[in-house]
Amino acid sequence: MKHSITGVCDMTQSIEAIAENLKSHRESRGLSLDQLSELTGVSKSMLRQIETGKSSPTIATIWKIANGLHVSFTSLLSRPVVQAEVKSFRGEKPLTDEGKHYRLFPLIPFNPQQSFETYYFEIDPGTVFHGEPHKGNVHEYLFVTGGRLRISLEGQDYEINEGEFLQFQANCPHKYSCSSEEMATVIMQISYHP
Repeated sequence: MKHSITGVCDMTQSIEAIAENLKSHRESRGLSLDQLSELTGVSKSMLRQIETGKSSPTIATIWKIANGLHVSFTSLLSRPVVQAEVKSFRGEKPLTDEGKHYRLFPLIPFNPQQSFETYYFEIDPGTVFHGEPHKGNVHEYLFVTGGRLRISLEGQDYEINEGEFLQFQANCPHKYSCSSEEMATVIMQISYHP
C-alpha cells in the first residue's frame, strides 16, 4: 500500500531557540520583563510565556521584539554556534505527515552565513513523498545510509542504494519513495547558490 505525503511543518524546534535567545538578549542588557515590555510593546505575560517556551510567538510578535531590542529577526530564531557538540540524528522533533510514514529531522538549520541546511529523514516502505520545486539555484544532496531510495525527476527515476548519494538541481518537482522492504534512511543537504 502506498502512502502519499504532502508534508506538515511545525515550529516546535524554533520555540526553544526563540526562548533561549530572548532570555539571553534580555539578561545581557540587564532588562527586566517590565522594561522589555516597554521597549517592545509586547505584554510582560506574553514575554514570560515566550521565554519559558510555553507560547509560540507570531511572526508579528517576533518582529516587535527584534525591533525593540534593535537586533535582527534571525538572531531570535537561530541557535547559537557552539565549538563542538555531539547530537543525535533523531534529537529534534520531526516534521512529518499525518500517518508518520515520513519523518524529517532538522540537523543543521539554514543560516545566511553558510547557505545550506541539513536533515536526516526516514521513509517507510511503500511511502511516496512529493517535493515542491525550490526557487532559484538550489541543489539537493541525498546520502542514503540505509535501505534504498528512488527519486523521480522530470520523468527519470534514480535508484540510490545504501552507501550511495544523488546530487540534483531541485528547481523542478521531485518525488521520493522508499523502494526497499525496510525503511530508507537518508541525510539530505539543501544548498543555496547565488
